[in-house]
Amino acid sequence: MASEKFEFFQLRCFVAVAEELNFRRAAERLNMTQPPLSRQIRLLEHAMGVTLFDRSKRQVMLTPAGANLLVSATEILQRAEFALLSARQAERGELGAVSMGFVPSAGVGFVPDIAAALTREMPDVRFRPAEMMSYEIVEALISGQLDLGLTRSPGRRGELNAQLAVSEPFVLALPAGHRLLARDEITLFDLDSTDFIAYSSERGGALRKIQDALFANEGISPRIRFELSQTHSILHFVNRGLGIALVPRSSMQLSLDGLRYRPIAIGDRFRSKIYLCSGPKTPSVLLARVVEVMMRALTHPNGYLRSDPPE
Repeated sequence: MASEKFEFFQLRCFVAVAEELNFRRAAERLNMTQPPLSRQIRLLEHAMGVTLFDRSKRQVMLTPAGANLLVSATEILQRAEFALLSARQAERGELGAVSMGFVPSAGVGFVPDIAAALTREMPDVRFRPAEMMSYEIVEALISGQLDLGLTRSPGRRGELNAQLAVSEPFVLALPAGHRLLARDEITLFDLDSTDFIAYSSERGGALRKIQDALFANEGISPRIRFELSQTHSILHFVNRGLGIALVPRSSMQLSLDGLRYRPIAIGDRFRSKIYLCSGPKTPSVLLARVVEVMMRALTHPNGYLRSDPPE
C-alpha cells in the first residue's frame, strides 16, 4: 500500500521532469545528476501509488495521473515560494497591515500625503486609515485596536509613544468681498466683534481650546454665529458669507469660489499641532519603518502650503 507521504523536494523534481520531459535536462536544471533525480521520481510514484511518467517510448510522456499532479504541484510550489518571500518581507518590515486613526482636520492634506508616500515606498503594506476624534484615537491606541494615530493630543505622559509631526500657523478664512481683504495687514484685534465661525466647544477639541486661549490672551471677543466641528464645514459656511474663521494653514488646500485666505499675525505660541502616536508597546519592525515614511511625508512636503518643520 502506498505511504501517501512525499517530500517537498520530490515535487520540485517531478515538476522539472514534467516541464522538460527529459531527465537529463531536468537534472541540469536542478543542478544534480540524473540517477538521483530518477530515484526521487520513483520514490514519489511509490509514495503516491501511481505512475507519473510513461517511459515505454523514446520520449518521456506524462501519464493522466502525472498531468493532473503537475497542475497541483505547480500551484503548491508557487504558494510555498510566495509564503517564503512573504515571511522574509515581514521580517524586514516590508509586508503587513497598518491601521491609523486620524482627526478629520488632518484629512485635508496630511493623510493623503502619507497614503501616497506609503504606496510609493512600501507598496506591500496595507494602509487602513479611519477618521476619529482625538480621544477615540488615544483609547484605541492604548487598547491595541489601532497601530498609529494622528491626533491633536500626545496623551498623558507615558501613555503613548508620541512625536510632534506637524506644527503650523493659523490663517484667516474670509468670504470674497469681505472688508478685511482690503487691509494690508490683518491682526487679531480686527476680529473683535466680527461675525465668526468657531470650532465647536463640544466637538472642536484642541483647535477650539487654542482659539479660546488666543482670544482670552488678547482680550478680544469675536461674535460667534456658528460652531462646527469640522474644518471643511467651517470653510463652506465662510464661503457663503456667514462669517470669518481661523483655520490651520493646511486648510488652504480646500479651494472654493467665494473663499479667500489671508495670513494673520498671531505668534508662534498659538499653532495647530498634530502628533503621530503609537501604543505604549515597543513598535514592530514594520511599524517603525512605516513611522519613518510617515514622518518624511509630513516634515518634507512638496507643496508650498504644507507645515513648517516640527519644533
